[in-house]
Amino acid sequence: MLARLYQASWRVDYVLNRIIDEGGLSRDFIARWRSWLEKVVEDPDVVSEVEFPGELRHELIRRNLLIYTMYSRRPYLWIDEMPPERDSEMGIGKYAAWHTPLHRDAVKKALSEA
Repeated sequence: MLARLYQASWRVDYVLNRIIDEGGLSRDFIARWRSWLEKVVEDPDVVSEVEFPGELRHELIRRNLLIYTMYSRRPYLWIDEMPPERDSEMGIGKYAAWHTPLHRDAVKKALSEA
């Protein structure tokens, strides 16, 4: 992601638009899943709830927006500091996380523009 920002001359808006385009965050997609996407933007762990649509979970993973299989956070598995169990500012939950905060911001932007 750092390379993409550098290539875009550090224009975050340009990178967000690319993520929106590459992630297939069309108006139709947003309209169909708006209420669930708004919840996932606030807390990525919503995707692990029973009532969360499996089709949307699959699409977010397939489109490389969300990571659903989190690695174990046992201290002995990490050389340095293990990642936080939850960090809402970064978009990290216990069971799921956005690929980067920019991916979450791209979904936020697509929601606001649709």
